[in-house]
Amino acid sequence: MYSKLRLLAAFLSVASLSLSAVQAFDDNAARSKSVYQIVTDRFALTSTTESRTCNTDDKVYCGGTWKGTEEKLDYIRGMGFDTVWISPIVQNINVTNNKLGEAYHGYWTQDINELNSHFGTEADLKSLVDTAHKKGMYIMVDVVVNHVATTQAGNFAADSTYGPFNVTSRDFHSFCWVKDYTNQTQVETCWLGDENVALADVNTEDTSVVSTYNTWIKNLVSTYAFDAIRIDTVKHVRQNFWPDFVSAAGVHAVGEVLDGDPAYIAAYQNKSMNSVFNYPLYYAIDSSFNSTDKSLSEVVSALNANKQQFRDTTLLGNFVSNHDNPRFESHVSDTALRKNAVAVIYGVEGIPYVYYGQEQGYTGGADPANREALWLSGYDEGKDMYTYFTTMNAIRSAAINASSTYNTNQATIIGQDDHNLVIRKDPVISIVTNRGSKAATSSLSITNTGFTSATELTDVISCTAYTTDNKGAFTASIKSGLPAIFLPTSQKGTLCSNITATTGSSNKNSAGFRATTSFALLASLVLPAVAFMAF
Repeated sequence: MYSKLRLLAAFLSVASLSLSAVQAFDDNAARSKSVYQIVTDRFALTSTTESRTCNTDDKVYCGGTWKGTEEKLDYIRGMGFDTVWISPIVQNINVTNNKLGEAYHGYWTQDINELNSHFGTEADLKSLVDTAHKKGMYIMVDVVVNHVATTQAGNFAADSTYGPFNVTSRDFHSFCWVKDYTNQTQVETCWLGDENVALADVNTEDTSVVSTYNTWIKNLVSTYAFDAIRIDTVKHVRQNFWPDFVSAAGVHAVGEVLDGDPAYIAAYQNKSMNSVFNYPLYYAIDSSFNSTDKSLSEVVSALNANKQQFRDTTLLGNFVSNHDNPRFESHVSDTALRKNAVAVIYGVEGIPYVYYGQEQGYTGGADPANREALWLSGYDEGKDMYTYFTTMNAIRSAAINASSTYNTNQATIIGQDDHNLVIRKDPVISIVTNRGSKAATSSLSITNTGFTSATELTDVISCTAYTTDNKGAFTASIKSGLPAIFLPTSQKGTLCSNITATTGSSNKNSAGFRATTSFALLASLVLPAVAFMAF
């Protein structure tokens, strides 16, 4: 457990965020942000609303509102997140007794010019954004361009209830299901969904449709003073539609291109928008940290492939859970593995995204199970993972304050074996492992650190002090399979105000063979209680 003093210190390192005025941010400024994703209907009830149960299997509105989110901004800020990604806000189709449930998630658009009244009023939404800004926080809004929704499938006939898109023959592609995801024409022009709820594919080749969307997003951002946008189902719209749309928004945009192939996704960064979600790394983390038997080579491969394919990896959105995929925690119960997975998305270049409920240990599986009501947790700020996210954001804040190039530095792997990675992203060195919480204590000799001799370092996870040797190396102690994250002590800010140990300096008696990119562990160096490994 982390001490209350340490928690306070970690919080103070990011508390200064609330003292400065905020404004909509561009791609360059986005690199410094840390994003907390919510599903509005499931995040917070208005304080005047009586608490209620929420069975995810029912797939119905549970009552979360923009006003409720506003009232819980301090809960989010307490972890050091400066940006809140809210789910889509526009009017959705009104469906009941449907096999797929109701449109509580916001992705079944009906009229883009109207708000979803389930979440509150225009005044409520503006108040949420205004209050966030006063607290030094930002609001990212989720937008859906690819489709509107209908329960009529092949018999869909648009009318005035669909706002500006009310001429079926002009505003929509002819009905066909997406069946072959290797056929890009089909991906972009056919419909998603099924016979219960069909997602009518909007004709984004039509000039009037394009003009409507560009005008709409410009007005939406301006009217509500949104700071950034997240764009849904990007790959289902032609690539050359997006540059003008993003330009019209005038703020940072991150796109969802749900695919694990870095070459495929990189094409969207090169042609459509500068920031996309890092699905290649997501899949590698999900595979590599769900067991103590897996190799971490898949993570290394994903990072290397990304560097080869993406024009700018520092603008990728890194995550381990979201609303579309089963929570990482649904198939990983070991807290050490969970923390190491999170340490990867903070340790490499890119923008960290955290899905609501991770801090409370929620374990929902595939949709709809991963959309639990957070009020049922009581917003417990004493939870171990709540504290951990507070620390991770404080570390990132300290690194940004310490280095003017931190946000644009790429991470490099300076040591690896099947179960341990040493990640260097100046001025931070992170050690991640998938050995699990039952692992014996390990001593790792870290070389190629970039530090000079006699540099004092602090592992800001365990609050242990280290000093580099005459070659800038040091030997780290890894306990209980937890990650270790090192900052120069002079640059750690208020983290670890009380350093309880001063051991761990490199010395000649520890196992000290060197490697910088890969190595084989020497079995003869594995002792009964302590394993000695070198990076």
